[in-house]
Amino acid sequence: MKTLMNEKEKIVNNPSLYNYTTIYQNIEQATINQIETFGLPFEDRKNEKDLELQIQNLKADGATFRNNGKSVLSNQKISSACEACQKGSGSYTSFVSLKCHRDCYFCFNKNQDNYQFYLQNQKNVNQELQSLFDQNIGLTHLALTGGEPLLHPDETMAFFQTAKKLFPRAHTRLYTAGDLLTEKVLQGLSDAGLKEIRFSIKLEDSQQKRNHILGKISLAKNYIPNVLVEMPVIPGTGDEMKKLLLDLEDLEIFGINLLEFCFPLENAEAFREKGFKLKNPPYDVYYNFWYAGGLAVAESEKLCLELVQYALEKKLKLGVHYCSLENKFTGQIYQQNHDQIMDETYHFSTVDYYFKTAKVFGRDQRKVVKVLERKGVPYRSNADYDYVQFPIKAIPQLKEKDVKILISSNVVEVDRGQQTIREVHLDWTKPTEFILESM
Repeated sequence: MKTLMNEKEKIVNNPSLYNYTTIYQNIEQATINQIETFGLPFEDRKNEKDLELQIQNLKADGATFRNNGKSVLSNQKISSACEACQKGSGSYTSFVSLKCHRDCYFCFNKNQDNYQFYLQNQKNVNQELQSLFDQNIGLTHLALTGGEPLLHPDETMAFFQTAKKLFPRAHTRLYTAGDLLTEKVLQGLSDAGLKEIRFSIKLEDSQQKRNHILGKISLAKNYIPNVLVEMPVIPGTGDEMKKLLLDLEDLEIFGINLLEFCFPLENAEAFREKGFKLKNPPYDVYYNFWYAGGLAVAESEKLCLELVQYALEKKLKLGVHYCSLENKFTGQIYQQNHDQIMDETYHFSTVDYYFKTAKVFGRDQRKVVKVLERKGVPYRSNADYDYVQFPIKAIPQLKEKDVKILISSNVVEVDRGQQTIREVHLDWTKPTEFILESM
């Protein structure tokens, strides 16, 4: 598959195709221009060969690539909650409030809906659980995050007690900075059936404070079955992160989730002062994603993959999992698309969960339609944009035709019962190059 950028100059002799792809390039450029107004510049576009080589080396050394390469593991140890996140089915995460005793410059909580309200007010999370139970919604994974949940220890305890009562088979987890944990709290969480606890470690903290959190992590192992660390990987912290991996290995915890470091669309000055730039391009697919984490910072992914490589080289038993920003989006796309009924020119992808269809433009249509009609393949014509649309599984039947084919990726949006199909991405292919299984 080829992108628009590296093929566009080859299609000037097909005006309909050229004009159609220009629409999408203009959308992408407008998005870039809007992002730049947040005050953090983009990195220069890089040669992707360096990333490809890094990925090849990881695969050769036994790393596991999942979710279409958006998630990378050093070994097979991964939280079942991370696996469930891929599709978002059966998962529910809530918070008591967004209040926090820390003030991280990269925090994205301000992007949450009703942020100011929930700084001062609390949600009734137990009532939420009861409502989900009453609606007979089957939940396999439940989590409480924040803010800092342990600023509300009684409410946090009650949440997991209610979860145990209403959803006894659900995998429950808690996110915390860790410094408010006590043995009493851990005992209560254990009694409430908490299955997993995830600590965040701040490399900006003093070594003394980090050691304090490591002590809390060690303590948690006595009470909670699965203890993990989850933290963004900040460019320039490679040596510190490698030492942290070794420290966590010594503690014999379950694993660490390495998050792609993100810019939360504010506080740009703090990011500029540290020399950070935005990853370019910012998205694989340009769409209105729900995830509030912001935009990926350049060089974080490279360091995350280096750390997975390091874990492999050191043969760490610790599960080291790289979770990219793109990995956060797939659950939304699956939830919007998986149960929708589309016409027969669309194919639901089990790879990335978009609806895919093939399009041929201008003079190429005649050649393609003849084959489709002879083979009994359904198609639809669009006079406005001068293309014919047909199922991607029919592309190999065109192998004798020299035509440029667009693979269109689509998301279904439903508003008040009305279904809208939104085309969000285009790729190139040729009949001789197309591999259906990659779709």
